[in-house]
Amino acid sequence: MNKASTLPGWALKEQIYTKDMVKGWGRSKQINAFAKGGDRLEKTLRKYPAKMWGFTNAPKNWCIKEVLWHLADQEANLYVRLRRAAAEPRQPVAAYDQEKFSAKLPYKKANPQQAKALILLLRKANADLVKQLPSKVWNNKVKHPEWGTLTFGFMIILNVWHLDGHLAQMGRRYAEWKARKK
Repeated sequence: MNKASTLPGWALKEQIYTKDMVKGWGRSKQINAFAKGGDRLEKTLRKYPAKMWGFTNAPKNWCIKEVLWHLADQEANLYVRLRRAAAEPRQPVAAYDQEKFSAKLPYKKANPQQAKALILLLRKANADLVKQLPSKVWNNKVKHPEWGTLTFGFMIILNVWHLDGHLAQMGRRYAEWKARKK
């Protein structure tokens, strides 16, 4: 049995979509897309009034505040994972349960500007690291308990897609909020 067939459904979809999205992208385009993540986040957030950031039409659908805190969690985990892959290849990295984080941590009450600031700072630090490391590091691997073996390079492109998916999710919340006001 190959590792892909044992991934949770969402993880397998992310892995397939990520690989398809960047087919034909060179490393410089991948790095550039990753490095511009903070700019894309800020541009997206400017489209939506802060008064609707706590809106969701269903409890299972994260509001923008929850998405921001999730992105901060992901970027913080990525910060450690990238450094582990660069400095300690073949070592394990931790997983975390995003659903439990969202359900058990007070993300709807937490300051979304703090989450945004964390994302921007961590993405800048992560992008600076990626730009400074030699290309051979892109093949370094870590062991993830759910995803299996991940290369440094795959973690970069996965997080390009991951951010884009959540920016689209913010757009859906805004459209739902506007539709509800009519």
